[in-house]
Amino acid sequence: MLAVLGDRLGTLIGKARLSFLRMRPRRTAVVFTAITGSLISALSFGLLITVNARWRRGLFELGRIERSLRTTREDLSKTQETLDFTQDALATSHEALVEAERSRNHAEAEVQGLTDRTNVLQGQTRALQQNITVLDNQRQQLLNEQELLTEAVRRRDQELDALQEQINSQVNALDSLRRSITALRRGDVAIASNEPITMAKVELPHPSEAQVAIDSLLTRANQAAYERLLPEQRPGQQMIRIPTSEVEKIARDLRNGGAWIITIRSANNVVAGETSLLVFADVRPSRQILQVGQILASTVVEDHERSLETINQRLSLLLATARNQANRLGSLNPQTTIDNEALILLVQDLVSRTDPQATLEAFSLEDSETGDPLHLGIRWLSPPLGDAPDLDHG
Repeated sequence: MLAVLGDRLGTLIGKARLSFLRMRPRRTAVVFTAITGSLISALSFGLLITVNARWRRGLFELGRIERSLRTTREDLSKTQETLDFTQDALATSHEALVEAERSRNHAEAEVQGLTDRTNVLQGQTRALQQNITVLDNQRQQLLNEQELLTEAVRRRDQELDALQEQINSQVNALDSLRRSITALRRGDVAIASNEPITMAKVELPHPSEAQVAIDSLLTRANQAAYERLLPEQRPGQQMIRIPTSEVEKIARDLRNGGAWIITIRSANNVVAGETSLLVFADVRPSRQILQVGQILASTVVEDHERSLETINQRLSLLLATARNQANRLGSLNPQTTIDNEALILLVQDLVSRTDPQATLEAFSLEDSETGDPLHLGIRWLSPPLGDAPDLDHG
């Protein structure tokens, strides 16, 4: 539309045949047409710049935009290179991923195979464990049976050994009994079975002295055995034989403290001339068993018992009964003492008595302990005045 207006203006000037700066009208019309076109173009361009910000920015900021575009293109080029590198790396990674996936699938297949194999092996292991358990149980049962059989065999061997020992002991005892019977018939038995060899009261000031006391006691017993069996020889060797258990028993009791009566006794009958004597120990605590004046036995001499023989028999019975009563109360010492002179006077008075009966009592003259000798006295209850001696002192 601006071009039409310019052309129209040029036509009007040409028709008016105007002259400008002495130019011809035609040239003037051309000049005005050009000037009008230029003005119109400039006005249109200015109007476009004023109205359109993009045109204005493109006109005045073209250098910056070109620099920015160049930078953007460079960045785009770098980005494209980076993108190409990234795409190559992505392709490589994708290939690696595919390879890894194939490896993973292969590994999973191998794992599955191993899992299946493991399950099979575990099943076989469980079966083997069950078999092992059964075999262990059978083995343990066999071991238990073997132990039972071994124990049974051991007990049988022990029983056989014990039986053999019993047989040997019985054979030895039988031989000893035969020898003892023969010796008894000949009157050659020097030491009877269970007869005391020696006796001692032992009270240790200190438990460590037990072995010394035992050695001293066994030495005395050995000397007494020599005197009984080989009286013409001096003790030159150990004649008595005592088991170790007996020695340990003595030591154990002595270490407990207190006073003990130890009696070494013969285990069998031994004839004179033998050189070996088996003994054992009789260990008992020492205690008081009798008090002075304690009555141990009594008897009545009847009217018809007036002869010396019957009186002696009655007194012997009284003394034996008193001795037995003392033994029953715990007396271990076989020795009995009595005043023989007073006893003779008592016998004479009993023989010549006038009373029809005479009651006699045997009593202890002293307080006695287990290992003390028995001191006896005999008294006549209510004797005729002047007819009986005073026997309370012996």
